[in-house]
Amino acid sequence: MREPPQIAESWNAEYRRGRYADDPPVPFVSEILVTLRRHPEVWARSGLYVGCGNGRNFLPLVDGGARLHGLDISEEAIARLRQRRPDHPFPLAVGDFRTEAGDTAFGYVVAIQVFQHGTERDAAQYFDRTVEILPAGGLFCLRVNAASTEINNRHTVLERNRFGGFTVRYDEGPKCGLPVHFYSREELIALTEHNFEPVLGPREDITRRVPPKNGSWAQWEVIWRRIG
Repeated sequence: MREPPQIAESWNAEYRRGRYADDPPVPFVSEILVTLRRHPEVWARSGLYVGCGNGRNFLPLVDGGARLHGLDISEEAIARLRQRRPDHPFPLAVGDFRTEAGDTAFGYVVAIQVFQHGTERDAAQYFDRTVEILPAGGLFCLRVNAASTEINNRHTVLERNRFGGFTVRYDEGPKCGLPVHFYSREELIALTEHNFEPVLGPREDITRRVPPKNGSWAQWEVIWRRIG
């Protein structure tokens, strides 16, 4: 399945408007580097960063020594990432992770705030594809929306599952018209229990919004090891 064109175009528009241009990396990046270094057999291999965007988190990982390939559905994001390091031949590609991750054998996968884009069915496909491309012992580093998030923008709930996860369609804001999934802890366990064991987390990172916005935004952060 390919992402509908409007999803890629929506992100192209966001990056043209400067999305993430001046944002620092999320603190989870440092913990990913520490964890990778504790697994030298994984650290020695190349990894895949899904949703690498304009490099906000990708570049700090590379600067920390990670050998990363980058993949994103947004041509604009990839172009801006290349502009930030014009002399560095990063292996970057535009495409949908579920179908276009390529045949490279990766030792680890990094996905920060990307496996939440789409419905519950899309979420399952992201996890299935990760299982397919990771060898036994490979690491899966994930940061993703938590169901405890207090959603600030006007939205419509599209679906709820038996684990407490749900999907909304935003009716305003930068993701207007797009489905976004919010995971419960139980849902993450159900998606990974047969193929992964936890190395770190899952833990919930909660951020209070800056007034005049209300409520809080929550993300799960977890690193798993592929079992085989």
